[in-house]
Amino acid sequence: MSIWDWLLNPAGLTPHGFCLSWAPGLVALHAVSDAITGLAYFSVSASLTYFVRRRRDLEYGWVFYLFVAFILACGATHLMSIVTLWLPVYGIEGVIKAVTAGASLGAAIILWTLMPKLIALPSPAQLQCVNQDLNANIAEKQRAYALLEESEARFRAMNLDLEQRVGEKTAELTASNRKLATLLEHRDTLIREVYHRVKNNLQTIDALIAVQSRRLTDETAINALHELRQRIYAIGLVHQQLMDSRDLKTFDIEPFLEKLTQNLVEAGFQHGVKLTVQSIPLAVGFDFAIPLGLLVTELVTNSLKHAFPDGVGKIAVVLERNDDDKLTLIVSDNGKGRTSAESFPYGTSPGRGINIITGLVNQLKGSLAMSGDNGTHTEIYLSAPVTD
Repeated sequence: MSIWDWLLNPAGLTPHGFCLSWAPGLVALHAVSDAITGLAYFSVSASLTYFVRRRRDLEYGWVFYLFVAFILACGATHLMSIVTLWLPVYGIEGVIKAVTAGASLGAAIILWTLMPKLIALPSPAQLQCVNQDLNANIAEKQRAYALLEESEARFRAMNLDLEQRVGEKTAELTASNRKLATLLEHRDTLIREVYHRVKNNLQTIDALIAVQSRRLTDETAINALHELRQRIYAIGLVHQQLMDSRDLKTFDIEPFLEKLTQNLVEAGFQHGVKLTVQSIPLAVGFDFAIPLGLLVTELVTNSLKHAFPDGVGKIAVVLERNDDDKLTLIVSDNGKGRTSAESFPYGTSPGRGINIITGLVNQLKGSLAMSGDNGTHTEIYLSAPVTD
Protein backbone atom coordinates (compact mmCIF):
# COMPACT_ATOMS: atom_id res chain seq x y z
CA MET A 1 0.00 0.00 0.00
CA SER A 2 1.37 3.37 -1.01
CA ILE A 3 1.53 6.33 1.35
CA TRP A 4 -1.07 8.00 -0.80
CA ASP A 5 -3.49 5.12 -0.41
CA TRP A 6 -2.66 4.93 3.29
CA LEU A 7 -3.60 8.60 3.72
CA LEU A 8 -6.64 8.85 1.40
CA ASN A 9 -7.94 5.34 0.57
CA PRO A 10 -7.01 2.80 3.23
CA ALA A 11 -8.29 -0.65 2.24
CA GLY A 12 -10.71 -2.50 4.52
CA LEU A 13 -11.68 0.56 6.60
CA THR A 14 -15.17 1.95 6.92
CA PRO A 15 -16.28 5.53 7.58
CA HIS A 16 -17.10 6.61 11.13
CA GLY A 17 -20.77 6.89 10.16
CA PHE A 18 -20.87 3.13 9.70
CA CYS A 19 -20.01 2.80 13.40
CA LEU A 20 -23.00 5.00 14.12
CA SER A 21 -25.16 2.69 11.98
CA TRP A 22 -25.74 5.68 9.79
CA ALA A 23 -28.33 6.88 12.24
CA PRO A 24 -29.34 10.27 10.92
CA GLY A 25 -29.65 11.90 14.32
CA LEU A 26 -26.26 10.70 15.56
CA VAL A 27 -24.48 11.57 12.33
CA ALA A 28 -26.00 15.05 12.29
CA LEU A 29 -25.19 15.57 15.98
CA HIS A 30 -21.51 14.67 15.47
CA ALA A 31 -21.21 16.69 12.28
CA VAL A 32 -22.82 19.84 13.64
CA SER A 33 -20.97 19.67 16.96
CA ASP A 34 -17.57 19.22 15.32
CA ALA A 35 -18.33 21.98 12.81
CA ILE A 36 -19.29 24.46 15.50
CA THR A 37 -16.28 23.50 17.66
CA GLY A 38 -13.87 23.77 14.69
CA LEU A 39 -15.24 27.14 13.64
CA ALA A 40 -15.00 28.37 17.25
CA TYR A 41 -11.34 27.27 17.37
CA PHE A 42 -10.62 29.14 14.14
CA SER A 43 -12.41 32.24 15.48
CA VAL A 44 -10.40 32.15 18.70
CA SER A 45 -7.17 31.82 16.71
CA ALA A 46 -8.11 34.77 14.51
CA SER A 47 -9.02 36.94 17.53
CA LEU A 48 -5.72 36.08 19.30
CA THR A 49 -3.75 36.94 16.18
CA TYR A 50 -5.57 40.26 15.83
CA PHE A 51 -5.03 41.04 19.52
CA VAL A 52 -1.27 40.32 19.40
CA ARG A 53 -0.80 42.40 16.26
CA ARG A 54 -2.59 45.36 17.83
CA ARG A 55 -0.75 45.04 21.18
CA ARG A 56 2.89 44.84 20.19
CA ASP A 57 3.91 46.02 23.69
CA LEU A 58 2.88 42.72 25.31
CA GLU A 59 5.49 40.74 27.19
CA TYR A 60 6.00 37.22 25.71
CA GLY A 61 3.73 38.01 22.76
CA TRP A 62 5.24 35.18 20.74
CA VAL A 63 3.60 32.67 23.14
CA PHE A 64 0.23 33.75 21.76
CA TYR A 65 1.25 32.60 18.29
CA LEU A 66 2.11 29.18 19.72
CA PHE A 67 -1.37 28.95 21.22
CA VAL A 68 -2.83 30.10 17.88
CA ALA A 69 -1.08 27.20 16.17
CA PHE A 70 -2.30 24.77 18.87
CA ILE A 71 -5.89 26.00 18.62
CA LEU A 72 -5.85 25.87 14.80
CA ALA A 73 -4.65 22.28 15.00
CA CYS A 74 -7.45 21.45 17.44
CA GLY A 75 -9.98 23.03 15.09
CA ALA A 76 -8.58 21.02 12.18
CA THR A 77 -9.07 17.74 14.09
CA HIS A 78 -12.74 18.54 14.59
CA LEU A 79 -13.19 19.29 10.88
CA MET A 80 -11.49 16.00 10.01
CA SER A 81 -13.92 14.27 12.38
CA ILE A 82 -16.73 15.52 10.14
CA VAL A 83 -14.95 14.21 7.03
CA THR A 84 -14.33 10.79 8.56
CA LEU A 85 -18.06 10.40 9.17
CA TRP A 86 -18.39 9.64 5.44
CA LEU A 87 -14.79 9.04 4.27
CA PRO A 88 -12.35 6.69 6.02
CA VAL A 89 -9.32 9.03 5.58
CA TYR A 90 -7.98 8.12 8.98
CA GLY A 91 -4.37 8.56 7.85
CA ILE A 92 -4.82 12.29 7.26
CA GLU A 93 -6.81 12.55 10.49
CA GLY A 94 -4.01 10.82 12.35
CA VAL A 95 -1.40 13.19 10.89
CA ILE A 96 -3.47 16.20 11.91
CA LYS A 97 -3.88 14.77 15.41
CA ALA A 98 -0.13 14.15 15.62
CA VAL A 99 0.51 17.78 14.66
CA THR A 100 -2.06 18.81 17.27
CA ALA A 101 -0.33 16.64 19.86
CA GLY A 102 3.08 18.25 19.10
CA ALA A 103 1.63 21.74 19.29
CA SER A 104 -0.17 20.88 22.52
CA LEU A 105 2.96 19.40 24.08
CA GLY A 106 5.09 22.40 23.03
CA ALA A 107 2.51 24.85 24.36
CA ALA A 108 2.28 22.98 27.66
CA ILE A 109 6.07 22.83 28.12
CA ILE A 110 6.59 26.50 27.28
CA LEU A 111 3.63 27.55 29.42
CA TRP A 112 4.99 25.77 32.50
CA THR A 113 8.46 27.15 31.82
CA LEU A 114 7.15 30.70 31.66
CA MET A 115 4.74 30.25 34.55
CA PRO A 116 7.00 31.94 37.24
CA LYS A 117 7.59 34.91 34.96
CA LEU A 118 3.91 35.12 34.06
CA ILE A 119 2.94 34.97 37.73
CA ALA A 120 5.50 37.76 38.46
CA LEU A 121 3.79 40.03 35.97
CA PRO A 122 1.88 42.76 37.85
CA SER A 123 -1.83 42.29 38.17
CA PRO A 124 -4.32 44.92 37.01
CA ALA A 125 -4.84 45.93 40.65
CA GLN A 126 -1.10 46.34 41.12
CA LEU A 127 -0.84 48.25 37.88
CA GLN A 128 -3.70 50.44 39.01
CA CYS A 129 -1.89 51.18 42.30
CA VAL A 130 1.32 51.91 40.46
CA ASN A 131 -0.58 54.09 38.04
CA GLN A 132 -2.23 55.94 40.92
CA ASP A 133 1.16 56.49 42.58
CA LEU A 134 2.57 57.64 39.28
CA ASN A 135 -0.31 60.04 38.77
CA ALA A 136 0.18 61.35 42.31
CA ASN A 137 3.89 61.86 41.64
CA ILE A 138 3.12 63.57 38.36
CA ALA A 139 0.59 65.81 40.07
CA GLU A 140 3.09 66.62 42.83
CA LYS A 141 5.77 67.39 40.26
CA GLN A 142 3.34 69.55 38.34
CA ARG A 143 2.51 71.47 41.53
CA ALA A 144 6.21 71.80 42.34
CA TYR A 145 6.89 72.94 38.78
CA ALA A 146 4.07 75.49 39.04
CA LEU A 147 5.48 76.74 42.34
CA LEU A 148 8.94 76.84 40.80
CA GLU A 149 7.68 78.86 37.86
CA GLU A 150 5.86 81.19 40.24
CA SER A 151 8.99 81.57 42.39
CA GLU A 152 11.11 82.11 39.30
CA ALA A 153 8.72 84.76 38.08
CA ARG A 154 8.85 86.52 41.47
CA PHE A 155 12.65 86.19 41.51
CA ARG A 156 12.90 87.68 38.02
CA ALA A 157 10.66 90.54 39.06
CA MET A 158 12.72 91.10 42.22
CA ASN A 159 15.93 90.85 40.22
CA LEU A 160 14.70 93.40 37.70
CA ASP A 161 13.62 95.69 40.54
CA LEU A 162 16.99 95.19 42.25
CA GLU A 163 18.87 95.88 39.03
CA GLN A 164 16.82 99.02 38.54
CA ARG A 165 17.54 100.16 42.09
CA VAL A 166 21.21 99.29 41.77
CA GLY A 167 21.34 101.20 38.53
CA GLU A 168 19.69 104.20 40.16
CA LYS A 169 21.97 104.03 43.19
CA THR A 170 24.99 103.56 40.95
CA ALA A 171 24.01 106.60 38.95
CA GLU A 172 23.50 108.57 42.15
CA LEU A 173 26.82 107.33 43.55
CA THR A 174 28.61 108.14 40.30
CA ALA A 175 27.13 111.63 40.32
CA SER A 176 28.06 112.05 43.99
CA ASN A 177 31.57 110.80 43.31
CA ARG A 178 31.95 113.24 40.43
CA LYS A 179 30.66 116.05 42.62
CA LEU A 180 32.94 114.98 45.47
CA ALA A 181 35.91 114.71 43.11
CA THR A 182 35.14 118.20 41.83
CA LEU A 183 34.84 119.52 45.38
CA LEU A 184 38.09 117.80 46.39
CA GLU A 185 39.80 119.22 43.33
CA HIS A 186 38.51 122.68 44.22
CA ARG A 187 39.55 122.14 47.84
CA ASP A 188 43.04 121.06 46.79
CA THR A 189 43.27 124.05 44.50
CA LEU A 190 42.21 126.37 47.32
CA ILE A 191 44.66 124.78 49.76
CA ARG A 192 47.49 125.04 47.27
CA GLU A 193 46.50 128.63 46.67
CA VAL A 194 46.56 129.30 50.43
CA TYR A 195 50.01 127.75 50.77
CA HIS A 196 51.18 129.70 47.75
CA ARG A 197 49.83 133.01 49.06
CA VAL A 198 51.27 132.45 52.53
CA LYS A 199 54.64 131.66 50.99
CA ASN A 200 54.43 134.73 48.78
CA ASN A 201 53.43 136.89 51.75
CA LEU A 202 56.37 135.52 53.73
CA GLN A 203 58.64 136.29 50.80
CA THR A 204 57.22 139.80 50.73
CA ILE A 205 57.88 140.18 54.46
CA ASP A 206 61.40 138.80 53.95
CA ALA A 207 62.02 141.33 51.18
CA LEU A 208 60.81 144.19 53.38
CA ILE A 209 63.06 143.04 56.22
CA ALA A 210 65.99 142.79 53.79
CA VAL A 211 65.37 146.36 52.61
CA GLN A 212 65.10 147.56 56.19
CA SER A 213 68.29 145.76 57.27
CA ARG A 214 70.28 147.50 54.52
CA ARG A 215 69.32 150.85 56.03
CA LEU A 216 70.59 149.90 59.49
CA THR A 217 74.08 150.47 60.82
CA ASP A 218 73.74 148.68 64.15
CA GLU A 219 75.38 145.26 63.76
CA THR A 220 73.24 143.70 66.50
CA ALA A 221 70.03 144.83 64.82
CA ILE A 222 71.27 143.62 61.42
CA ASN A 223 72.09 140.18 62.88
CA ALA A 224 68.71 140.02 64.60
CA LEU A 225 66.90 140.78 61.32
CA HIS A 226 69.07 138.21 59.52
CA GLU A 227 68.06 135.53 62.03
CA LEU A 228 64.45 136.59 61.64
CA ARG A 229 64.73 136.15 57.87
CA GLN A 230 66.07 132.61 58.34
CA ARG A 231 63.09 131.76 60.52
CA ILE A 232 60.71 133.22 57.94
CA TYR A 233 62.45 131.15 55.25
CA ALA A 234 61.97 127.98 57.33
CA ILE A 235 58.24 128.68 57.68
CA GLY A 236 57.93 129.52 53.99
CA LEU A 237 59.79 126.35 53.01
CA VAL A 238 57.26 124.29 54.99
CA HIS A 239 54.43 125.89 52.99
CA GLN A 240 56.34 125.25 49.76
CA GLN A 241 56.80 121.54 50.61
CA LEU A 242 53.12 121.17 51.51
CA MET A 243 52.06 122.95 48.33
CA ASP A 244 54.11 120.50 46.23
CA SER A 245 53.00 117.36 48.11
CA ARG A 246 50.40 114.95 46.80
CA ASP A 247 48.05 114.95 49.78
CA LEU A 248 48.70 118.62 50.78
CA LYS A 249 49.12 117.42 54.38
CA THR A 250 52.51 115.70 54.65
CA PHE A 251 55.92 115.69 53.00
CA ASP A 252 59.24 113.91 53.46
CA ILE A 253 61.50 115.62 55.98
CA GLU A 254 64.86 114.73 54.39
CA PRO A 255 64.79 117.01 51.31
CA PHE A 256 63.27 119.72 53.51
CA LEU A 257 66.22 119.59 55.91
CA GLU A 258 68.70 119.61 53.03
CA LYS A 259 67.16 122.73 51.46
CA LEU A 260 66.81 124.44 54.83
CA THR A 261 70.41 123.91 55.96
CA GLN A 262 71.84 124.66 52.53
CA ASN A 263 70.07 128.02 52.57
CA LEU A 264 71.49 128.74 56.05
CA VAL A 265 75.04 128.12 54.85
CA GLU A 266 74.59 130.21 51.70
CA ALA A 267 72.85 133.07 53.54
CA GLY A 268 75.59 133.16 56.21
CA PHE A 269 78.34 133.34 53.57
CA GLN A 270 80.14 130.48 55.35
CA HIS A 271 81.44 128.73 52.26
CA GLY A 272 84.27 127.18 54.22
CA VAL A 273 81.80 125.24 56.36
CA LYS A 274 80.79 121.79 55.12
CA LEU A 275 77.28 120.81 56.18
CA THR A 276 75.87 117.27 55.88
CA VAL A 277 72.31 116.04 56.41
CA GLN A 278 71.41 112.44 57.17
CA SER A 279 67.75 111.69 57.76
CA ILE A 280 65.42 108.73 57.73
CA PRO A 281 62.43 108.90 55.38
CA LEU A 282 59.72 110.47 57.51
CA ALA A 283 56.38 111.96 56.55
CA VAL A 284 55.65 115.07 58.63
CA GLY A 285 52.80 117.50 58.78
CA PHE A 286 52.50 121.23 59.36
CA ASP A 287 52.41 121.09 63.17
CA PHE A 288 55.61 119.03 63.38
CA ALA A 289 57.56 120.55 60.48
CA ILE A 290 57.33 124.21 61.62
CA PRO A 291 58.88 123.81 65.09
CA LEU A 292 61.39 121.25 63.82
CA GLY A 293 62.48 123.54 60.99
CA LEU A 294 62.84 126.50 63.38
CA LEU A 295 64.77 124.30 65.81
CA VAL A 296 67.25 123.21 63.15
CA THR A 297 67.50 126.83 61.98
CA GLU A 298 68.40 128.03 65.51
CA LEU A 299 70.97 125.30 66.15
CA VAL A 300 72.69 125.53 62.75
CA THR A 301 72.67 129.36 62.85
CA ASN A 302 74.37 129.30 66.29
CA SER A 303 77.05 126.95 64.97
CA LEU A 304 77.63 129.10 61.88
CA LYS A 305 77.86 132.27 63.97
CA HIS A 306 79.97 131.14 66.88
CA ALA A 307 81.66 127.76 66.29
CA PHE A 308 84.10 128.71 63.53
CA PRO A 309 86.08 131.92 64.08
CA ASP A 310 88.26 131.10 61.09
CA GLY A 311 85.25 130.25 58.88
CA VAL A 312 86.19 126.57 58.37
CA GLY A 313 84.53 123.56 59.90
CA LYS A 314 81.87 120.86 59.70
CA ILE A 315 78.25 120.73 60.80
CA ALA A 316 76.21 117.51 60.83
CA VAL A 317 72.43 117.29 61.06
CA VAL A 318 71.10 113.79 61.77
CA LEU A 319 67.52 112.62 62.25
CA GLU A 320 67.26 108.95 63.23
CA ARG A 321 64.76 106.52 64.72
CA ASN A 322 65.53 104.74 67.98
CA ASP A 323 64.66 101.21 68.99
CA ASP A 324 61.67 102.49 70.98
CA ASP A 325 60.30 104.09 67.78
CA LYS A 326 61.13 107.59 69.01
CA LEU A 327 63.21 110.14 67.07
CA THR A 328 66.52 111.73 67.85
CA LEU A 329 67.58 114.99 66.22
CA ILE A 330 71.33 115.59 66.44
CA VAL A 331 73.02 118.86 65.43
CA SER A 332 76.77 118.81 66.03
CA ASP A 333 79.83 120.75 64.89
CA ASN A 334 83.57 120.44 65.28
CA GLY A 335 84.01 124.07 66.31
CA LYS A 336 85.44 125.64 69.47
CA GLY A 337 82.66 124.39 71.71
CA ARG A 338 81.51 126.25 74.86
CA THR A 339 82.78 126.86 78.36
CA SER A 340 80.94 126.70 81.65
CA ALA A 341 81.14 130.48 81.97
CA GLU A 342 78.88 130.92 78.97
CA SER A 343 75.18 131.06 79.63
CA PHE A 344 74.58 129.55 76.18
CA PRO A 345 76.91 128.32 73.50
CA TYR A 346 79.16 130.87 72.05
CA GLY A 347 78.09 133.73 74.36
CA THR A 348 74.77 134.81 72.87
CA SER A 349 72.44 137.21 74.60
CA PRO A 350 71.58 136.00 78.07
CA GLY A 351 68.79 133.43 77.86
CA ARG A 352 67.47 134.40 74.42
CA GLY A 353 68.82 131.47 72.36
CA ILE A 354 68.17 128.82 74.96
CA ASN A 355 64.66 130.15 75.52
CA ILE A 356 63.79 129.85 71.83
CA ILE A 357 65.26 126.35 71.57
CA THR A 358 63.65 125.20 74.82
CA GLY A 359 60.30 126.58 73.74
CA LEU A 360 60.47 124.74 70.42
CA VAL A 361 61.51 121.48 72.12
CA ASN A 362 58.58 121.82 74.52
CA GLN A 363 56.23 122.47 71.61
CA LEU A 364 57.38 119.16 70.11
CA LYS A 365 57.01 117.49 73.54
CA GLY A 366 60.64 116.43 73.52
CA SER A 367 63.74 116.67 75.71
CA LEU A 368 67.12 118.33 75.19
CA ALA A 369 70.71 117.26 75.95
CA MET A 370 73.80 119.36 75.09
CA SER A 371 77.56 119.01 75.46
CA GLY A 372 80.38 121.41 74.56
CA ASP A 373 83.45 119.19 74.43
CA ASN A 374 85.21 118.98 71.02
CA GLY A 375 82.54 121.15 69.47
CA THR A 376 78.91 121.52 70.36
CA HIS A 377 76.75 118.40 70.33
CA THR A 378 73.00 118.81 70.77
CA GLU A 379 70.58 115.88 70.97
CA ILE A 380 66.82 116.34 71.02
CA TYR A 381 64.58 113.36 71.74
CA LEU A 382 61.15 113.50 70.11
CA SER A 383 58.08 111.35 69.63
CA ALA A 384 57.42 110.39 66.03
CA PRO A 385 54.69 112.52 64.42
CA VAL A 386 51.29 110.97 63.90
CA THR A 387 49.89 111.68 60.44
CA ASP A 388 46.45 110.67 59.17
